[in-house]
Amino acid sequence: MISLFLRFIKIKILHARNALRAPSGKTPKIVITGGLGFIFSHVTEYFVAKGWDVVVIDNLSEGSCPEIIDGSFVHYRHHMADPEVVGIMLKENPDYVIHASSVTDVDYSIREPYRTMRKNVLSTLHVFEACRNLPNLKKLIYVSTDEVYGECEHKMHEGEIMLPRNPYSCAKATGSLIRVAYENTYPTLKDKTAETRFCNVFGERQDTRKIMPIIKRAIETGKPVPVFDEGGSYREYIHIDNIPPVVDLILENGRGVYNVTLNDGYTVANLIKKVEQVTGKKIPTTKSHRPGIDMKYQMDSARIRELGWKPLYTFEEGLKKYLG
Repeated sequence: MISLFLRFIKIKILHARNALRAPSGKTPKIVITGGLGFIFSHVTEYFVAKGWDVVVIDNLSEGSCPEIIDGSFVHYRHHMADPEVVGIMLKENPDYVIHASSVTDVDYSIREPYRTMRKNVLSTLHVFEACRNLPNLKKLIYVSTDEVYGECEHKMHEGEIMLPRNPYSCAKATGSLIRVAYENTYPTLKDKTAETRFCNVFGERQDTRKIMPIIKRAIETGKPVPVFDEGGSYREYIHIDNIPPVVDLILENGRGVYNVTLNDGYTVANLIKKVEQVTGKKIPTTKSHRPGIDMKYQMDSARIRELGWKPLYTFEEGLKKYLG
């Protein structure tokens, strides 16, 4: 009951923040694929609070957040790899589209490469096929990942070559190429697409198999955190509340690819030490092994900052909020 009340308050606050920015005249309509997943459930709530007409296409797969379904937006329970979604998008005729639907589990993609590639590539094709035929489309955002760069010896900028090293990131890189091909080929999409590449996002409603929820669970229950390769893998982290405003900014003014990161990076070992420092609690660990992972992702965030992005939370502020 308390969590529902807090969510209600959060939506009201977001609505107040965005009320002055709501476009006059016709209410904008946005279609969000995967809008019930961890990250984009927050984006769905953000645009509902902003007063937009929100349509979500999400098949409620593992890791989704059906608890946000409250009648404030339209929900179609379909997998984006189903060709029927093209007709749904054409019928809804949105002004904006965010394509976030994806199989995102790297371990699953290693076990099931064919299914991962088929689902993710078909999903993206269906979105672009629909969007090139949408007469009122103003902007389409394709949601990619920092993993398309592969191992990063330096902070990767958006123009560098993609070298994905697992089936999940390969499927995402394929989507990036689909975006370029469609925008170049079809005049209806010219200058109307953008792409996000987020670093590791953490926060409320995240899948419990991810590192931050595992660390939080260790604090609460004493269950050890499995540490792969001596905890040497390096990632950059950002709190979920930074994501909806940056997506809004890109919808409004963006074009092309944007790396989204605070450049706050840690190895898993150092991340655990940081959490211990913040909480004053010792976190138990156990050695483990995870095949097929890249050891280091890092990105240059200059382009999104030049667009005017000002994060709401630093990493440490977000970490304290999450663990508190």
